[in-house]
Amino acid sequence: MRRLWTLTRMALHELWISFRLIPLAGLPVVGGMLIGALPPELAGETAVGGAAFWYAVAAAVAICVASGLAALTMAHERQRGTVAWMAVRAVPRASVLFSWFLAFAILLIAGLAIGSVGAWLAALTRAEASPDALPFVAAVAATAATALAGVAVGLLIGTTLPAVPATLLAVGVSVPLVAAAFPVPLDALPLPVAGLGLLAHLDSAARPIAGALQSAGAALASVAVLLVLAAAGLERSDL
Repeated sequence: MRRLWTLTRMALHELWISFRLIPLAGLPVVGGMLIGALPPELAGETAVGGAAFWYAVAAAVAICVASGLAALTMAHERQRGTVAWMAVRAVPRASVLFSWFLAFAILLIAGLAIGSVGAWLAALTRAEASPDALPFVAAVAATAATALAGVAVGLLIGTTLPAVPATLLAVGVSVPLVAAAFPVPLDALPLPVAGLGLLAHLDSAARPIAGALQSAGAALASVAVLLVLAAAGLERSDL
């Protein structure tokens, strides 16, 4: 665990000095803060539902960017020999993979949490009565689980392809998946992207808490499967 935390801190430092930290944490934060500036005609039928929808849009953009950056990062680490250099020094390849996942997860979750505060405050200023925060919080948490699945997809792709094709493929996979969460509510289905759909359609959700738990569980299960596949692919890859 100490080695993994050390590698995670190194990954966070790399994201900081390469400015990749800015879109990862900044997109959801800026998106949440900008919701209060929306004109009333775009604010939605209800204050909380409108804020949740627009925050889901911001989160969707952040998920696609994070998936592309994860693929780019993993492919870049392979190509420049960092993974091979650590493997020679008895650092398991899987540890490098998991450390990057944790670094991305920390930044994304922090960004989504901070941005959700801005979105909620925007909803409070427009609400006629004090709304219940629990469904919104549950939907944001489920969306964070969806974001982690997006990162895992990017890392998996980055273990097999060069940097540019990996980035393009990760974004190409992520965009239609997150877009599918917007046309119709998906909260009744245990899908990894259902948390994002729940946030986008919070007003129409019959059981938002149960839907959030289902979607979060599906997303985290997919994260586990994708990371296992990525670790296996990294072990078999020619460094």
